[in-house]
Amino acid sequence: MIGIIGGTGIASILGKGEEKIIETKYGKAKVLIDGDVVLLFRHGIKHNVPPHKINYRANIYALKQLGVERILAINSVGSLKEEIKPGSFVIPNDFIEFTKCREGTFYDEGKVVHIDMSEPYCPELREILKKILENKKYDYHEGVYVCTEGPRFETKREIEIYKNWGDVVGMTGYPEVVLARELEMCYVSLCNVTNYAAGISKNVLTVDEVLETIKAMEDKILKIVDEFINYDFGERECICKDALKHAVI
Repeated sequence: MIGIIGGTGIASILGKGEEKIIETKYGKAKVLIDGDVVLLFRHGIKHNVPPHKINYRANIYALKQLGVERILAINSVGSLKEEIKPGSFVIPNDFIEFTKCREGTFYDEGKVVHIDMSEPYCPELREILKKILENKKYDYHEGVYVCTEGPRFETKREIEIYKNWGDVVGMTGYPEVVLARELEMCYVSLCNVTNYAAGISKNVLTVDEVLETIKAMEDKILKIVDEFINYDFGERECICKDALKHAVI
């Protein structure tokens, strides 16, 4: 099974399949199931859940219960670098997080687990995603994803700091990536760059700007997702499938 996690605007272009409510010990998660593909909209199908209120643990655990082994997460982000232009894609190879009140682990009681995150995004899926984008001749970059709490946009001074450490900034990439690794699931992120972050662009950042860029990128996103879910993956040989082997004390 393959899981596709989407955010702002993605529900309107990927919203197909049988709707189901999955009960987990962390709460409920609503998904759409289309054959061997599970679609999950982190903000809700009607986009009414802000990033800091998303039940990330229920979402990821529900995918695990459904038998999902590989996750493609679609994240809308702001660019921290002038050369990473709105309308392009970024495939993160690392992350830094500045969130404040999110449940970031499944292992907060019972046993102590120190999961290795030296390579947080599945290396096999990253290579597959790069191959898909290169074959499509889509403009993309690799880089570090900076995750903030939201739902507000970042200040200019915050961006001055973040741009020294990362390449794009968003609000939803963490803790998904960590939770997936804790459950030995492969996780890769496709970041669609919707805007320049505050201070990099001279214009005031608006939600309309973000939604307009997502709308313009819809066709490309759909083609990438289609290529991904139809890819002949074979057996997993990555670090993700054995993540807990040396993590439990």
